[in-house]
Order: sequence, then C-alpha cells, then structure tokens
Amino acid sequence: MNVRNSVTLIGNVGQLPICKTLPSGSRVIEFSLATNDTYRNREGEKIDRTEWHRVKAFGKVVDVLERYLTKGTQIALTGALRYNKWTDKHDQQRTTAEIILEEFSFLGSKERNSTEIDAEPEFAEMAVAEPAPKKTTKRRTAKKAERTAVTPAEDLPF
Repeated sequence: MNVRNSVTLIGNVGQLPICKTLPSGSRVIEFSLATNDTYRNREGEKIDRTEWHRVKAFGKVVDVLERYLTKGTQIALTGALRYNKWTDKHDQQRTTAEIILEEFSFLGSKERNSTEIDAEPEFAEMAVAEPAPKKTTKRRTAKKAERTAVTPAEDLPF
C-alpha cells in the first residue's frame, strides 16, 4: 500500500510573504494562509471559523510567489504536512505544523478600483478598450457540402 502525506488547501494569503536565503544559497518563502469553515452549533447558530496555516516553499517557485503573492491573494495549493519540534525560552516543548508547498494555482483576479485605474495609464486604456470585432464566417457552398456529405455506411457509431 502506498501512503502519501498530502494536504490540499484553498484560502487567502494573510500577510506579505517573507523571503529568506539559506546558508546553502537556496531561497525560501514563508506566508500564512487563512481558510474558512462554517458549521452549526447545538443551538443551530451558524458559526464561521478561520484557520491559519503556515506555508513554506523552496526552489524556483520562490521567484514567482515573491513577485505575485500579496496580502489577500486567493490561492489553491497542495503540499506535505511537516511538524517542527522546539523548546521555547521557558523550556516548554512546542510543536508547530507547516505545509511544504508542492503545487499551487492563483485563483480569482485582483480587483482594481477606479483610483488604481486612474493612477496607472495602461490599465485605463484596457478598461475603456472596445471589444474585438466578431469574425464573420463564410457559408458553405452547395458544391462543398456535397463533397463532405456522409453516406449512411460511414455514419455507423462503431
């Protein structure tokens, strides 16, 4: 039996990612991800719960995430769950969980309000651009339709 450590989450980035360079020269990016859950308690009241997850990524993906990941970005990710054990300043044993990113996709789009459009001229042009004209298709001529006609023997489903 093949056993796999895999976590899939969809959520929003909680804060700006932090990039670090390790002594080995490789780069790492860390960020928090908020996921929401809704349930009903015993009284029937709807309760919203937010869970926070610590996510780390290594390698070439760091450049992409550093460039495009901002606070509030919605992202879907798959990774492996890892636990770190450490001792705090009061000699208490602590354990933290983190997700080591394997795959991700950006979801949704960044909404721009009118002040951002006014501040950036290239987006202002995009906002008022006319849609591309529809392409017109030529009708088939009767001669062309005869050449592509299907005989009953060719129309069999097997």
